[in-house]
Amino acid sequence: MDTTMLDSVFNDAIIAYPSGLSADELFEFFCADKLLTNYDVSYAELSDGIIDGTGDGGVDAAYLFINRRLVASDFDYNSVGEEPEVELVVIQSKNTSSFSEAPVDKLTSLFTAFIFNTPSSTTLAAFKPEVAAVFANFRAALSEVGKKFPSVAIHAFYCAKANAPASSIVGKAEALQNALKAKYSHSTFSLVSAARLYELAREQKTLTKALPAAVPPLNVQNALVGLVKLSDFAAFVTDNQGAVINRIFESNVRDYQGDVEVNREIAASLQQGTKTEFWWLNNGVTIVADKAQYEHPNINIRNPLIVNGLQTSFEIHAHAPKLQNDNRNVLVKIIAETDQIEREKIIRATNRQKAIQSSSFRATDEIHAKIDDYLKAQGYYYDRRKNSYKRQGKPADRIIGIDRLAQAVLSVLLQKPEVARARPGTALKNEADYKAIFTDDANHPMQMYHVATVLLMQVEAYFRSIRKTTDRALVNNMKFHTLMVLAWTLNANSTLPGQRVAQLDPTKVDDQMLQKVATWVFGEFNAFGATDAKARDPKFTKQLKDSWAPTATS
Repeated sequence: MDTTMLDSVFNDAIIAYPSGLSADELFEFFCADKLLTNYDVSYAELSDGIIDGTGDGGVDAAYLFINRRLVASDFDYNSVGEEPEVELVVIQSKNTSSFSEAPVDKLTSLFTAFIFNTPSSTTLAAFKPEVAAVFANFRAALSEVGKKFPSVAIHAFYCAKANAPASSIVGKAEALQNALKAKYSHSTFSLVSAARLYELAREQKTLTKALPAAVPPLNVQNALVGLVKLSDFAAFVTDNQGAVINRIFESNVRDYQGDVEVNREIAASLQQGTKTEFWWLNNGVTIVADKAQYEHPNINIRNPLIVNGLQTSFEIHAHAPKLQNDNRNVLVKIIAETDQIEREKIIRATNRQKAIQSSSFRATDEIHAKIDDYLKAQGYYYDRRKNSYKRQGKPADRIIGIDRLAQAVLSVLLQKPEVARARPGTALKNEADYKAIFTDDANHPMQMYHVATVLLMQVEAYFRSIRKTTDRALVNNMKFHTLMVLAWTLNANSTLPGQRVAQLDPTKVDDQMLQKVATWVFGEFNAFGATDAKARDPKFTKQLKDSWAPTATS
């Protein structure tokens, strides 16, 4: 395939990517972005998974998922139900016009070292620590969910701006895939050509799905209510690889609860045969969408978002192979509504009856609507609904989600960078901690959230610029500590109430200031031990407070 077509969509896509990336790094980011479309990964999460460099073993990016949820440092394994799907995605991206055998050989050596054998100290010394960490995290995840009978897969990709690879390369790729399958039967290894990358890149940012209706639906005030065959609904929520389309589930209430009573009841009703209609026994599914229109026999839906009925949807998907000759139906309500406030009313109302923690609905709180409006006026985009602005094509350097903003406020206002580094999700679940971060009062002025956003993005941009020349342990662990000290430096004082944070001027930050702050923080961290555990230790934060003076970083 002529790479001109790929280059055109590539150049369109990278406009929104983080600044300061080289051509090769942009290609790595592009490949990860497109390959993980159905995993609903944010720009920040994509960046966190980039590894490339000397000793990377052929790993340019790596991501670990359980039930298509990214496994981060604060991942809650207690939320994982029975028979989870564990997936390790490893990506090798070469910004070259041809495939070669060397990258396949490197990946073969990598998996031989870490998957087909137990890594020795000699093996570990040959790879970057973050590569070893990828497989250590994978093994830890398997240990955590081992008693839940997980389905395990490794999906490896070798991407290039190239036409079809030579037969010798295809042969090596097949050999590696067979070896991976022998270890974990659902594993794959794919050679991703320019043609395939083009297909992935051309997939619509606007997702339009057709949902066949069993009978003409009731149509009232921008809403359609109707019955859909179970097999047709299963197909509606399934991608081309047979997995659930993660992006169509409302991000804050989409965690499948697994083998709990309600799901056992749904499963039992699906298995009991066709005598009793399924929709008589089940409340059904609620979808909000940008637009919905019935054209016999389909309900055409633009950007569907399932906001109620996730457990039902997942159980129907799980039973899909047995539903092909089943004429029973599920009740589906589709509401065409683009106004975010109205959508949030629907989300909250349709889930009110469930025993879901209030933290699942933080995005509907009024404070977040105010932050969204204020940041937008400053040229930034507050992703209350994960990836909503990413899908609109807004630039990565201008998007911040609830979790990242919480981490920024934890670091700057509350001066708890160790919590931001280790357990950001916990702060959103605990009511007192949440209120300390997100409150509409005198100590939480809107300007404070803007300042925290800009300072965090300045630190992240600087860390990207030094990533290849700096110990990964420093870059991975010290972002939020550096953010805290940067705010002190701007203030010339470590006392920073919210009103004072709001008065800080981020335009005074330059690379020289960032370098001085980061160098000082890195030095303190090295002296403290420079391990992941040390970065999560509040004693290190105290040491920074005790040691810092304006002259240290100004």
